[in-house]
Amino acid sequence: MEIIPAVDIKGGKCVRLYQGDYNRETVFDEYPVTAALTWYSQGARWLHIVDLDGAVAGEPKNMAVVEEIIKETGLLIELGGGIRQEDAAEKLLRQGVGRIVLGTAAVENRALVEKLCRQFGDAIAVSLDARDGTIAIRGWQKNTPVEILQLSREMVDTGVSRLIYTDIKRDGTLTEPNFDMIKRLIAATNVPVIVAGGISRLEHLQRLRELGVEGAIIGKALYTGDINLGEAIINFGT
Repeated sequence: MEIIPAVDIKGGKCVRLYQGDYNRETVFDEYPVTAALTWYSQGARWLHIVDLDGAVAGEPKNMAVVEEIIKETGLLIELGGGIRQEDAAEKLLRQGVGRIVLGTAAVENRALVEKLCRQFGDAIAVSLDARDGTIAIRGWQKNTPVEILQLSREMVDTGVSRLIYTDIKRDGTLTEPNFDMIKRLIAATNVPVIVAGGISRLEHLQRLRELGVEGAIIGKALYTGDINLGEAIINFGT
């Protein structure tokens, strides 16, 4: 299982939100590159970056920071937040992003998702960001009636080869992942699933590995010290 640290960028800083609430922000590092270098030094291979400003604006807003992280760390980067145009996706991949994460586009522009999957294959993932079982889009600020399992099946049919599931109500809470939904999601699809939201103890990683997830994204628990990244990678990483 891939252990993936998260770096959320807002206003050029490394922050964590509570349940996706932009008004409940904690700044953990003024310089996201410093955080990325910390996770690199502890053995990370992939880094999950969310451009929070981009998610709201509908276009990437913190690319200078992302480019610096790529240059300074050499980490494999999966990036989400405001990627809703074909040219933006192509540019990001050219700039060294290893995996593009589409969220809003999966609901609002299925044709774009299908086209990008044909062009870039495994470099495209879709993020299933759910609140009470239904998908939220536009930086988690807009709820939709689309059910998570419905969207997951539709995305696989569209050609998506990887899904990233986040339970918004558990994100940043240091509680526990939504194991029931994760189990149902894996059973409903035949593609790799990466999960996020609520992972706060090594026991959670053990259970996620038993469920068969491909990767676990850890955010707040790394910054608070509830989980040591090096220990997590040694015990549960690939």
